[in-house]
Amino acid sequence: MGRRRALIWLGAEGAVCLALALTWQPDGTVMAGLLRFPFAPLGRALRGLSLSGPAGNGLALALYALVCLLPMGYLTARLIRRRARAEDGLLAAMSGVAFAVVYWGVNPSLMPTAIAPMGTALGGGVFWSLAAAYLVLRALRGCMGADEAHLCRCARLMLWALAAVSVFGACGASPLGLINGIRQLRAANPGFTSTLGATYLLLGCRGAVSAGAYLLDTAVVLGALDLLTVWERAPYSGEAVDAAGKLSRRCAQALVFSALSGAALALAQFLLAGRLNDVSVSVTVPLLPMGLVLAALLLAQYIRAGKRLKDDNDLFI
Repeated sequence: MGRRRALIWLGAEGAVCLALALTWQPDGTVMAGLLRFPFAPLGRALRGLSLSGPAGNGLALALYALVCLLPMGYLTARLIRRRARAEDGLLAAMSGVAFAVVYWGVNPSLMPTAIAPMGTALGGGVFWSLAAAYLVLRALRGCMGADEAHLCRCARLMLWALAAVSVFGACGASPLGLINGIRQLRAANPGFTSTLGATYLLLGCRGAVSAGAYLLDTAVVLGALDLLTVWERAPYSGEAVDAAGKLSRRCAQALVFSALSGAALALAQFLLAGRLNDVSVSVTVPLLPMGLVLAALLLAQYIRAGKRLKDDNDLFI
């Protein structure tokens, strides 16, 4: 996929995520609502179809089995083609979990009492955890022993996936978290909406900081993609040196924003503590972003050194 086309897709993703964030009202917390999808809506749809009559009940059972057996069907296809590996066993577990979670969505009263408040969200979390583990193990197997060209393709795919996740965080998760926080604040303080101005402002700042951090992460990923593209074409060129330098600067900017915005939010809550109805302070040491900055700086130095050696060798040719 070309850069321009991929950017168009990311822009479309951002617009769709923002539209959903402004219109969707999840049941419970944002994360619980995300984990319930698509199991809870599918369960309600199948329940309505089942109650429509005998024919509808039969169709609902057929759809229930078909949807839940999709991972198992993929496993069967891999077994037939003799391409199955150890990690494909997770597909069978995914089908088993899907049967239970969708069944709970169809019949909420039959959900175990101990997990009733979070039943479909808990089951959805298990399903998506299995799916994530399967994808990671498949990707790892595909990268082991691969040549440089294949590794570059895998890296590009991973970076575009990271960009998509960052856009979702900026345009979907952050606005949805802000809207959900405002709803919860209003529900917890009925009749006192006129005194919540400072808290609304703080919630807005939190949402803006979260979205800004995700956008900077997107910029870092796009910088890494630019460097990867140049590296494939001319690894020790001046263009590669410039791309590596730009990537290191973007990483540093993201780290500075994360550190200063977190400190600013904590200080604002301290100064406005007497006027706030919602206070949440956390101390985060950005070790991973710091490691990425150091790695980017080292990579830039490595590419500069490689270019100098190449230039020196070219003098003797």
